[in-house]
Amino acid sequence: MIEWLNKIDTFLFHLINQNGFEDIDSLMLIVSNKLTWTPLYFLLLYVLFTKLKSKIVWVIFSLVALIFLADSGSVYFFKNVFERLRPCHQLENIRIVSDCGGLYSFISSHASNSFAIAFFIGLVLRKIKLFIFLFSWATIIGYSRIYLGVHFPFDILGGMFWGFFCSITIYLIFKKKLNATI
Repeated sequence: MIEWLNKIDTFLFHLINQNGFEDIDSLMLIVSNKLTWTPLYFLLLYVLFTKLKSKIVWVIFSLVALIFLADSGSVYFFKNVFERLRPCHQLENIRIVSDCGGLYSFISSHASNSFAIAFFIGLVLRKIKLFIFLFSWATIIGYSRIYLGVHFPFDILGGMFWGFFCSITIYLIFKKKLNATI
């Protein structure tokens, strides 16, 4: 079963990675760079502040806890446990657009962080259009990681599920702490 899943994952990886072309390589590098999204993060903080002024301290505390859990959990609970090599460390004849990064790939920290933010803000604000936008944003970041040759598709999927788990956990703590319906 594991071998079959690995074959599917490798096939999907090649499908995305091998169909890249130089004209969008720099765009994918920009999409994958965490600093690119700093203006979006400030905009989201502003939106959260305008909607939840009296609760903003708890929202910010929750976001910090969320990112800490999603990011460090992706490393300590997954990468260091499963020790799955990144595609750029194990496959030949692939497009490596940027630095390969660390040794292990499962799960993607980029994916877990961005999906955690998308799910958490979706839960807090309950705005479907905003959630669809943030989910699409996280998906594009995940896609860029495969395109760049540093993650397999199942690494992204695993990151999405871990981000979802982290966001639900932090949201329930946040909601309980405020003792209110959001």
